[in-house]
Amino acid sequence: MTKQNIPRNSSIDRRTVLGLLSGSLATLAGCSSGLSDSSDGGDGGGGPPEEQSGYIEETSIEIVENGRQLALEVAVTDEIEPSSVSIITESGREFSSDYFSSGETRTRLSLTEGEYSYEPLPRGQHTLYLRGDNVETKLPLELGTTFEFEEIVPGTEHEEIRDDSLGMVVRNVGQRTGAATRTILNGENKDSKAFEPTKPGETGIVEFTFLLKDRAHCVKVEETTVREEELTVGFLWSDPVTVIQPIKYTDRFDSTGNGCKRTLAGEPERVTTTPTKTETET
Repeated sequence: MTKQNIPRNSSIDRRTVLGLLSGSLATLAGCSSGLSDSSDGGDGGGGPPEEQSGYIEETSIEIVENGRQLALEVAVTDEIEPSSVSIITESGREFSSDYFSSGETRTRLSLTEGEYSYEPLPRGQHTLYLRGDNVETKLPLELGTTFEFEEIVPGTEHEEIRDDSLGMVVRNVGQRTGAATRTILNGENKDSKAFEPTKPGETGIVEFTFLLKDRAHCVKVEETTVREEELTVGFLWSDPVTVIQPIKYTDRFDSTGNGCKRTLAGEPERVTTTPTKTETET
């Protein structure tokens, strides 16, 4: 097993539980504890590991200092002498592992991999494998929730995003905390910001920056034209949400010369996407 390079000290940002990478996110409110959930937003196969085993005292998911990595903190009771703990994916692959030093009862496991990509643990029914003195236990570790589209709002109508940006409001309708990972405009990834979580039953607004920013010239020669922009929000351990939003481009002639004003034109249309498959599905 390879010891993961995850800090164990105060360099961990203590915004606990699924603080997740957001593609140009404004604010996705709230935090909560607990790890288990089915991939379709159901109740999952059980509670968090501490509810399934008397050996585990506490678990939480935390953001590592650079804001782009996640770590699972595991604390065990002082009644045992733990030796190591691992996350095994549903396909049987060891995703991450760590050893306990003598007298230590707390450690952290990486939930992301890749030196620069920081790919998260894939969705699926994974296993937390704890070993120690006269102890060997395997506990279900399920991850997932469901987000639904609520509405599109211009930045001028929402204080948490720029006036020249567009916001997509999404609701977490699953049973566990989740968050957006990225924004995609017409198939192209946009810039990303730090992880932010959304609790079950709550909404968050995801910002598509500068989408309503006026330009020097319109994209076409017509005085007024409407383009359909495809807006996608990707989530960690959840299927993406995609909508088609018409944007009107209007030539403007004023004292400053030519210009192009962009405004919303019509209602957004939700696009049905293919559900994300888990690691062992074909």
